[in-house]
Amino acid sequence: MKKFLFVLPIFFLPLFAAAQLEIPGKPASVSYRLKNTPPVVHVEMPAPQKQLVPNKTNVPQPLFAGYAIPLADNILQQGRWQQLPDGNFTWRLKIILSGATALNLYFRNVKLGHNDRMFIYNSRKGRLLGAFSKQNNGKEMGTAYLMGNSLVLELDAPKKYNRLPFELTGIGNITDYPEKSLKDFGDAGYCEVPVNCPEGAKYKNQKNSVARILLREGSSLFWCTGSLVNDTKNDGKPYFLTANHCGDASSTSDYAQWVFYFNYESPGCSRPSTEPANHSLSGARLLASADYNSGSDFKLLLLNNKVPYSYKPYFNGWDRSGDVSNSGVAIHHPEGDIKMISTYNTPLVPMNYYGATVDPNADFWKVKWAATATGHGVTEGGSSGSPLFNSKGLVVGTLTGGDASCSASDSPDYFGRFSKHWDANGTDSTRQLKYWLDKTQTDPVQIPGFDPLSTLAIANFTSDVNKTPMGGTIHFSDLSTGPVTSYHWDFKGGNPVSSDIKTPPAIHYSTIGTFQVKLTVTSAGGTSTKIDSVSVLSVVYPNPTKDGHIHILLGSYHPEDISVSVYDMLGRRLNTFKPQFGNDNVVLQLPHNQNGLYIIRLTNKNVTHTYKVFNYHK
Repeated sequence: MKKFLFVLPIFFLPLFAAAQLEIPGKPASVSYRLKNTPPVVHVEMPAPQKQLVPNKTNVPQPLFAGYAIPLADNILQQGRWQQLPDGNFTWRLKIILSGATALNLYFRNVKLGHNDRMFIYNSRKGRLLGAFSKQNNGKEMGTAYLMGNSLVLELDAPKKYNRLPFELTGIGNITDYPEKSLKDFGDAGYCEVPVNCPEGAKYKNQKNSVARILLREGSSLFWCTGSLVNDTKNDGKPYFLTANHCGDASSTSDYAQWVFYFNYESPGCSRPSTEPANHSLSGARLLASADYNSGSDFKLLLLNNKVPYSYKPYFNGWDRSGDVSNSGVAIHHPEGDIKMISTYNTPLVPMNYYGATVDPNADFWKVKWAATATGHGVTEGGSSGSPLFNSKGLVVGTLTGGDASCSASDSPDYFGRFSKHWDANGTDSTRQLKYWLDKTQTDPVQIPGFDPLSTLAIANFTSDVNKTPMGGTIHFSDLSTGPVTSYHWDFKGGNPVSSDIKTPPAIHYSTIGTFQVKLTVTSAGGTSTKIDSVSVLSVVYPNPTKDGHIHILLGSYHPEDISVSVYDMLGRRLNTFKPQFGNDNVVLQLPHNQNGLYIIRLTNKNVTHTYKVFNYHK
């Protein structure tokens, strides 16, 4: 759609990236309620550059979203390490960019260790990205953004690193320029129709294919839309189709830092007041493309990793016949907002981009949108690259541009024709879809979509606690979805070490450490595995203590069932402290300036445990 250009310095990064996959986790600074604030780095906001407005309004452009600011090589050296009560370490750094409304980060050379966990959150910890783990290791990675003008980067690890296992190369600024209010969540036009309104009832699978794109082109960031597409192998390979004018000057390095947001939508027909949960991936590779002024304006990408099943991916079917469709929809992210749906109920018209006459061999479909029960959906900036579906739910085009808007709902839009994307732009594999989407060489005119979840079960589980004292037990519960035919659990460090039933027995842990728990479920569609970990700790830690703080790990005990007493070396009961009960531990504050031996007596339902603790204060 429409684009505004800014002249900004460009910096380049190495090639390839890892997907922005996340695993469950909570920052150590939150778990241990660390009160000390991390060191702060202030980043200078570049001065706004004068906009270069295209001379022709019909030049297709993506929607400007912001820009990436390069960061100094030594910025990570300003972070601070801190040892935690359990013996592990946390490193934190706060970054502030005054004037920004939202921020994201760009990394390279990510080499996280097996038990390392990285998090990004805002100063209020209201939104959290992570935990990122070794599955994110790779040359480059971009992240989703967080609202606000500051964020905290945290690494939790079992050891202190002399050199951090990642490099921070840039910060993305989603901000307001004086010339233009930039768009994202909540900014779609008043006439737009959320995808989960009745108009989208026939396209519940297709909507899951569509993603919002935060794309990078040099130092500039833009919003676009695209979708997953199926191939003749029906194998779920993450081919992703959008418009070529979305990042037409992006480099291989830039593509590695594109961020794809799936399920960015309202759960119902109304517009939400808060943003949807983050289901994002980072990184792609360009396979094929054709320009709008000499072809049909398409771009085929291969995402760097498969879309997690938890994102409910769907791979669109397509129709390359070139036949006119009489009705259908487009699903898109106008103004970078949540997913919307626009409806047409008059025949598509084959026509050149902004052409004046009908041409059966033209590269584009001309579309006019219809009013529906909920609104009069159109397209806007940020919708570029979105799929156009026929009444069968098959892709027949991708959005290039047009004049439709809420104030001009009768104006047309133009979509590059899928039939032209197929092989009309050239015989080379980098100019067509055919080479990539028909690896079986069966040359079909149309194929249906592929839903990997229709026959596949997804492994998932939870536990009553994720930390237990040495000698304690943990109960695990299956939360898998789909048609499961068999289960297999592996409990490293536990007893028993494995189980093949849905609900395994209580697992006993007798050795201190962090142990992996793995559940693999089998179904007709294949296997699915979830891996998590549990920690087995000393019941009382740290011991000795240097500041009078003592943690007693509860494991599966409940705070309301226990009582705690503390005695000095002479057997006198001390009443100078108040135990603080948390979710999984009790925190005691001993007299921090009195060295010596203390006896802690913990009673749980008439069973008493006694522990000796040394308080050593310099």
